[in-house]
Amino acid sequence: MDHLMQLKNKLAKNEKVFGITATLRESAVLAHLQREGLDFVLFDLEHGPSGLEQVGGLLQTARSLDIPTIVRVQDALYHLIAKTIDLGADGIMLPRTETLEQVETAIGALRFAPLGRKGCGGSHQFRPGESFDQFQANRLLILQIESPRGVAILPDILARYRNQIAGIVIGPYDLSVQVGTPLEINSAPAIGQIQKTMAVCRESGLSCGIYCDNLAVAERWHAAGMNILWVASELDLLDLGIDQALERVGRFG
Repeated sequence: MDHLMQLKNKLAKNEKVFGITATLRESAVLAHLQREGLDFVLFDLEHGPSGLEQVGGLLQTARSLDIPTIVRVQDALYHLIAKTIDLGADGIMLPRTETLEQVETAIGALRFAPLGRKGCGGSHQFRPGESFDQFQANRLLILQIESPRGVAILPDILARYRNQIAGIVIGPYDLSVQVGTPLEINSAPAIGQIQKTMAVCRESGLSCGIYCDNLAVAERWHAAGMNILWVASELDLLDLGIDQALERVGRFG
């Protein structure tokens, strides 16, 4: 079973899923991320340093290495989503989800008719050996909830589109801004909205997660019931590794 199918199955079974953001624009870096236990790599087109032109080649490299890729697009617009899939993304993360219309647009751009309205084109839209039906089933849609409005509409979204959604990921920083406690991601209002989101996902049996600044935060949210753990970036893990190495060297005496 390839790693995309493993990721899809883990999400369906609400098992622990771990991913990081790829920020470096070097294909060689991806080879170091080809490890068991790393379930996906996310490319961030909303806030990251690269555009789709730079990410396209990295998506294809990741696919050749059997590393599942999720791309956070800038907005719920057909051309942003469909083009990302054409270039080889295995799924998208939709930021600032607050309406049924956003989700309908995303599904339409992600899947061919009759499930959507995506145009058929792009030499990398299909994985090697992948059939049309497999494509329809295997492109992942992850919704990002980042506001009280998004939390409030989530039950309606799941009532209509539950079978098209692979998981929910909370954006804690935007959520903190929207509840009136900017950047205080552990404020009572922010935690309250996070808990509401978790409860909705739990009721529907849907995988739920959150962006985590570091592994300690990820461990805390996993203990609280989150199963999608999107943790920092490869640069943050590089810093962590260097710090651990220097600490160990310092103990040499």
